[in-house]
Amino acid sequence: MKQHLIGLSIIFFVIFNSSCQSPTELPGTDKFTGDYAAHVRLDSTALIATEIINGLESPRNITVGPDGWLWINEIRGTVSRMNPESGEIMKLLEVPDVFFESARGLLSTALHPEFEEHPYVYLHYTYAEQETGSRITRYTFTGDTLTDRKIILDDLPGGSGHSGSKMMIGPDNKLWLATGDASQDDLAQNLDTYHGKVLRMDLDGSVPEDNPIKGSRIWTSGHRNIQGITHGNGKIYASEFGPANDDEVNLLRKGGNYGWPDVQGLCDSESERQYCRDSLIVEPLVAFNPVIAPAGIAYYGHDAIPEWKNSLLLASLRIQTLRVLRLNEDGDQVDGINIFFQQHFGRIRDVAVDSQERIFLLTSNTDWYKEYRPEIHDSLLIENRDRIIMLQKADASLLARFENVENKKTLTENRIPRYLGDSEIADDMGASEQLYVSRCASCHRPDGAGTEGYAPSLITSEWVSGNRGGLIDMMLNGIPSEAQSDNYEWDMPVFRNLNNDELAAVLNYIRSEFSSETDQFRPVDIQEVRDLTE
Repeated sequence: MKQHLIGLSIIFFVIFNSSCQSPTELPGTDKFTGDYAAHVRLDSTALIATEIINGLESPRNITVGPDGWLWINEIRGTVSRMNPESGEIMKLLEVPDVFFESARGLLSTALHPEFEEHPYVYLHYTYAEQETGSRITRYTFTGDTLTDRKIILDDLPGGSGHSGSKMMIGPDNKLWLATGDASQDDLAQNLDTYHGKVLRMDLDGSVPEDNPIKGSRIWTSGHRNIQGITHGNGKIYASEFGPANDDEVNLLRKGGNYGWPDVQGLCDSESERQYCRDSLIVEPLVAFNPVIAPAGIAYYGHDAIPEWKNSLLLASLRIQTLRVLRLNEDGDQVDGINIFFQQHFGRIRDVAVDSQERIFLLTSNTDWYKEYRPEIHDSLLIENRDRIIMLQKADASLLARFENVENKKTLTENRIPRYLGDSEIADDMGASEQLYVSRCASCHRPDGAGTEGYAPSLITSEWVSGNRGGLIDMMLNGIPSEAQSDNYEWDMPVFRNLNNDELAAVLNYIRSEFSSETDQFRPVDIQEVRDLTE
């Protein structure tokens, strides 16, 4: 089922102070803090978004504690907690055995459901001993530090990429961990490994008796790189990175196989349809093309924002948005999607909801991609700093006081993407360039120059200027990293999900822009190679 985006009117009032180190209280408000604010109007609800802290360094996870304090982990290994009312922040721990490099480090946090009686904090992070892996450890919170480290589960996947992860305590009082395939996609279907899986375990790490596979922690399989997991409506949902296509939001079903690497997104190619029938693949609730890098996800089931009740709140790194996925009554379909804050806060890494029905957004503007792959930041409009944004319902009195704030700048949000088929595109590009930018530029760069150690240059590539059939085959079937002539860390993804017209358009753009060849590809040329390789 295709999803439709509905644009809503959003008006921003931005407050800039000379200092960003301490919160700014607006006159006449009750603990209304922050030096950056936005006013959002929905159908019947007004929302205020304020920055409550900044200066964070590549945070990965935000978790709401039972006392309302926010638990924050930064990828280098720092665990802190923050009072969203006062702005007070306490640094609790530098994880001693964390291995930080690129996307590896301290990845996710969970708190024991009976925290007052059992003040346990669960951490998932990568380490490097004889080889790189990851582990879950449990610490005890004493009020000002974390002590009594205990390993709950060791020898988990932890490669140079696709390490996931996200933890939560489910409504069943079980510890859930969503992993990535650690860049070994063939292991996502191997039920003897934890690569590309969702794990469910008792709070001491043991295997529950009611798991789908006796003696195994595996709940679902066939995942590429899960970045968010949440529960609501009596169901479990997860967000997942695709390769260069088909990012996913999934409803996790007990024992379900989600298809990776044999299926990307929906079962919409002939080979995928047959595989899905044979292997009982669970299709995603929604697949995003092109990719949006969906990260943290949270269920919103409160009355404070009725327009968002029974919705999934989805953080997006690429396109830099908060997306509201409205669910049907049963929670097993997405009825529509709204987009907010596009490129106003930068890359949004995580989202959480507290007991007061407030929403917290965590940005990720200082992570490793900033230096290694600057083009993936989509020309950030925000200064290089990471922050927490608090989004809350505003009454008439608060709005009136907010209107009187001096030095505010008013903007109208018109940045809802236009569409080419199901693709988000820029307004001022032709169709072929739009396809290239949306599908290829994040790896090969908009100018085709590539990224050293990551993706080769298209300008000097023999694939681009060489055999036509080979170039088509590469687009349809991809190239594993080990088969590439140079040493690159990532696979060339499969683009079979594009139709013949789209593939011909993007190939014509690549060929004309990055080589001296001027011959044109036709849809029938794509189909001939497709028939040979299906």
